Amino acid sequence: MHVIVCTYRARAGQEDAIVALHESWERDQRMRIQGYLSGELLCVTQDSRVFLDIARYDSATTAHTATADPEHIAWQQRLASLTEEGMLGGEYRCIWQSDDLQGEHHCRKQVQRQA
Repeated sequence: MHVIVCTYRARAGQEDAIVALHESWERDQRMRIQGYLSGELLCVTQDSRVFLDIARYDSATTAHTATADPEHIAWQQRLASLTEEGMLGGEYRCIWQSDDLQGEHHCRKQVQRQA
């Protein structure tokens, strides 16, 4: 699994617009993105203008293909226009994950212990 994590702070009064933009992505783009597994948009409890955005893909290749899509780039630009000073983010690979509600693993522990 490959995970993209971004944090950003909404411009004053743009919190609902950010949520609506994510809802429109889910409605309009999700089904055509191959390899997309899930996503979350979290809000910091101490500051409702600070968001943590998590997108999970089945591989780095599918994540890069999805984020290079022109429609996704346009979506990212709309999102950036709603935030202060751009976004901070990074790409991560899954090292360990506890069981989800169905008891399935989306990634396996990849760190090997030294003997």
